[in-house]
Parts: sequence; C-alpha cells; structure tokens
Amino acid sequence: MKLIQLLAKALLLFFLLRFRFGEVNVSPVLSMLKLKYRTSAEYYLERLADTLIFLLLLDFIQVIVVYLYKRRKKIQHSDNFTIGIGNIYTILLVIGLIGGLLSLFRIDFRSLLTSVSLVFAGLALITKDYISNMINGMLMTFSDEVSIGDNISIGSNKGKILDITLQKIHLLNDDDDVIYIPNNMFHTTEVINYTKRDIKRTSVEFEIGLDYLNNVEEIEKMLIDTLKPFHEMITPDSYYLRVVDMKKDAVLMRFQYILKLHNKEMERKIRRITVRKIVEFISTRNKIVDQRPDLPS
Repeated sequence: MKLIQLLAKALLLFFLLRFRFGEVNVSPVLSMLKLKYRTSAEYYLERLADTLIFLLLLDFIQVIVVYLYKRRKKIQHSDNFTIGIGNIYTILLVIGLIGGLLSLFRIDFRSLLTSVSLVFAGLALITKDYISNMINGMLMTFSDEVSIGDNISIGSNKGKILDITLQKIHLLNDDDDVIYIPNNMFHTTEVINYTKRDIKRTSVEFEIGLDYLNNVEEIEKMLIDTLKPFHEMITPDSYYLRVVDMKKDAVLMRFQYILKLHNKEMERKIRRITVRKIVEFISTRNKIVDQRPDLPS
C-alpha cells in the first residue's frame, strides 16, 4: 500500500515539474475561461503547483532519509532519530502550507512580518511555552538521554516512554495509564532512566507501623521466601531490605533485588506479589504491643 502511495506521489511530482518547466500545455483548459480570468487562473495554478512540489519533495526526502537510516542501523521500528526527522518534517510542512496559502492571496511574507510585527511579538509571548516545548522536544529526540521504550522517572511520574512528540512525552505507568508530560519538564525536573543503567535494580517501597514490626530480618526473610519461584530470574544475593526513613510510629522501607534480564511484565508481576505479601503480613499479624505483658503496677 505504501509503495502504491509513493508511486502515485512520484507521478504527481513528475507531472507538476513538467508543468512548471512549461512542458505541459494548459492553454486549452484556460481557454475555456473568460479572458479576464485567464491570467489569475494561470497564477493560481503556478502557485498551487509550487506548493505541491515543495510538499512532495519534502515528503520524499523524509522517506529516503528514514529508509537509509533504518537500513544502515538494520532496524524496523522507530527510534529517536526517526522521530526527530518526523518532527522536522512536520515543522517544514506547516511552514510550506502557510507560505503556499500566503502566495495564493498574493501576500508577501516579508512585508507581512514588517506590517504586523507587533502582532507577531504578542503571538510569540502567548506561544512561548509551545515554542519552548517544541525546541526541547527536538533536542530530546536527537539526544541519547532517553529513547522510545525506556523506563524513566520524571518528577512524581514513573513509566515507559511510548512516544516523544513536539509537545509532550507519552508515558505509560504501572497502572496502564498514559500520562502526557510537557517536554519542558524534561529539562527542568530530575529524570531517572532505569533502562540505561547497567544494573537493572528493582525497588519496592512500603511503610509499616512500629506496632507490627519485630525486627527487619524477619520481614526480609519473609520477602525472600515469597520470591522463591522467581529465583532463577533474580541475581543471587541481590536481595536487600533497607530502612529509608524513621517516623514517629512507622518505618519506611525499601526492598531491592536485581533482575538478570530486564522484563517489564515480570517486574510488575514480582512487584504485585511482593506488595500483596506485605499487606497480608501486616493484616494477619497481631500488634507487638498487644503481646507484651503488662508491667506491674
């Protein structure tokens, strides 16, 4: 289907180029119009042909660049570079359409900028966030800091990157919700890329009341035993339960382990089992304070 579309575009481009070079005679068509309309019709045809030639050439350049890049990299999917090329194509496409529309109305673009410079200055102020997001999106797609498919944490959001557009990052979190994050946040907020680190450490944070806590080693052993069915997928001796923070009546803990191979689905399954075991442990355990004998009065 794509090949047929490319062939149709190529034929159209060939016809339009012949028309602009004067090899296609449109006089019989124009002669059907009244004399006073012929000059205007010819002008509109030429401007329309120029616009279509620009858009078609732009499309072919994008297709060729992406094809050669994927062939050299031996990949089939889209990555940061192809997304960046697509973003540049979109920007030039909009510029070409605006330029073509202005030319159809015989408006000189430079004169327009001069005459309505104040309006454009106001538009620049109104759309500064849009422009900033667009620039940051371009920089992001041509960098190797993040890529499609990476698991990242940005601000309070954590998930897998589905797409990077000119305005937003599309992030899929653990609840299968798609979060749209403005590109500006990538350069103003701390970003953690879990995919690009050498050690694929997974963490599960939880809080437990001091009334239910006997000792840390007991909980650590319980969690390790819970993950016995997954021991072949987890690096031996990588289990570690650490105390993150002490509060007045509770302890914030972090249970960590290292997966041998990065598997998002397996990571979510292990995390789910771990959290449920912690909830079960707390709900079925009597308060330690209730087990202590009363002090003699």
